[in-house]
Amino acid sequence: MSIMPQTLSKIQRSFSAAAEKYDTSCGLHREIAGRLAAVLTRPAAMPAAVLDAGCGTGYLTALMADRFPGARVIGLDFARGMLEAARLKRPDLTWLLGDIHKLPFSDGRFGLLVSNLSYQWSGDISRAFAESRRVLAPGGVLAGTLFGYHTCHELFESLHEAASGTLQFHRLPDETMVRDALISAGFKNPEIKCEPAQVPFKDMYELMFWLKAIGANNLPRDGHVGKQAMARAADIYVRRFASGQGVQSTFEVIWVYAQR
Repeated sequence: MSIMPQTLSKIQRSFSAAAEKYDTSCGLHREIAGRLAAVLTRPAAMPAAVLDAGCGTGYLTALMADRFPGARVIGLDFARGMLEAARLKRPDLTWLLGDIHKLPFSDGRFGLLVSNLSYQWSGDISRAFAESRRVLAPGGVLAGTLFGYHTCHELFESLHEAASGTLQFHRLPDETMVRDALISAGFKNPEIKCEPAQVPFKDMYELMFWLKAIGANNLPRDGHVGKQAMARAADIYVRRFASGQGVQSTFEVIWVYAQR
């Protein structure tokens, strides 16, 4: 997946614009964040300082503050609108504007770095993981989740068929890419697990509206989708992926646990 600088700026604007609706649209994100916080019980993950990288509106950051009341907890995001929303909810925590590819911290600063469904947007995931490792103290832990390659595969397949194969999307990283990036960054024997989550929607348009509402509608693509092709894709989606009274969409969640 390749995200050029101008596309990165577009993603920043999308996530900032989505901040107002983000919390009401992100039940899936909150559920996964809650599970991530619950599994952080190992001795190696009892930190003095915690960084939530790609914190969004701060749901996981707040969970970390409650989970580790003695730790200095910092939330970092590249979207100013997300940080403004987070600061309104938890003004007692530290919120910083920053890039996961160039973290504004000294080496070995944190005992724990968490991230929930954020690193998949990185244009250079190996570099992002290398920065994560750099700011972790010896024995520190990176624990996080990413959306993987098979996320929204129903949408991609429907659009691809509707456009007669002329539309090509740059998909999210898969499990192998994530593992290789962690090893390349210097993490030893990272633990990775993948699981699918099925989310129902009324139709393809509701799914796309939801993706826009959370700021996640900016995967680069080659080709243009006109209104007629969109209508064909919506019909294909219903025909191939009907579920109950609507359609289903798969979200592949990649779980990562890696120690420095």
